Amino acid sequence: MENATGSGAPVQPHPEHPHSAGEVAEQFADAAKHAVEEANKRAGRDIFAATGVGIGLLVYAGASLLWFPWGFAVLAAAAVLGGQIELARAIRDKRGWQVGLVVVTVGSVAYVLGAYAVRLYQFAPPALLLGGIVGLTMVAVLLVRLRGPIEGYVADVMASGFLLLYPALLVSAMMFMLAAPDGPGRIATFVIGVAACDTGGYAAGVLAGKHRFAPRISPKKSWEGVAGSLILTGVVVALMTVFVLKADWWKGAVIAAVMVIFSIFGDLVESVIKRDLGIKDMGTLVPGHGGVMDRIDSYILSAVPVWLTMAWLLPYAAG
Repeated sequence: MENATGSGAPVQPHPEHPHSAGEVAEQFADAAKHAVEEANKRAGRDIFAATGVGIGLLVYAGASLLWFPWGFAVLAAAAVLGGQIELARAIRDKRGWQVGLVVVTVGSVAYVLGAYAVRLYQFAPPALLLGGIVGLTMVAVLLVRLRGPIEGYVADVMASGFLLLYPALLVSAMMFMLAAPDGPGRIATFVIGVAACDTGGYAAGVLAGKHRFAPRISPKKSWEGVAGSLILTGVVVALMTVFVLKADWWKGAVIAAVMVIFSIFGDLVESVIKRDLGIKDMGTLVPGHGGVMDRIDSYILSAVPVWLTMAWLLPYAAG
């Protein structure tokens, strides 16, 4: 068979491409799926679901802080309520302790919303109102539990008190921040800063995490992740402090350091609670995060230290 030039040389058939477009696309999809599964495995959660939920919560929180701060207060109260239900269920199933859930949740929601209202409207002395809510809640816990058997009375009451103290009383510090003259800015700095701590720690841990931070409690945490949290949170909170709170950048750096330290330990506290109870996640309500407590653990423990640090460094910050 001659070629088109008439040289007489045989024409060699053009070799087909070894892979069709469909095969290439399938291989790419498999590689992407494997990469996502590996990232989820290293992070211990569904990254895309977690990111989507995180963005949705940030959008709601941002909108409420801009136009209706009470919406954020309600969100905080709902988070406390959901977390207490999850924790009470886990304590009941794994330890057999009976928590006075109705009394505790009613008292906790009243405390969180009351903490915001009393600081915002100043209709009563804060110590009188908030101390009264906590005191009456514990009185009700002690009395309601009298209906049950004598055995286990102390354990049940202590479990109820723990649920009141751990999420509700600590989260109420966020309401004190929110009620300040520049409250929405302080809360935005706090919420975005803790999110940056989580994001920076995850990214640095996945990319370079080798030296374990707390292998006995949380094997996935690394010193590289801590560094990533410090860097990203420091930058974000310093910028928020300058442009939102109208204060010096170094004050933002101090707030960021406090935020990172207690956010990380908040996550470790939650890990210890789950390990002690023998569970992986507190619940399944929040996709990618397991449960409400898995989502707010860093905020719970860091709320009081960050609130106090802001009150110390930013007493006259502009709104």
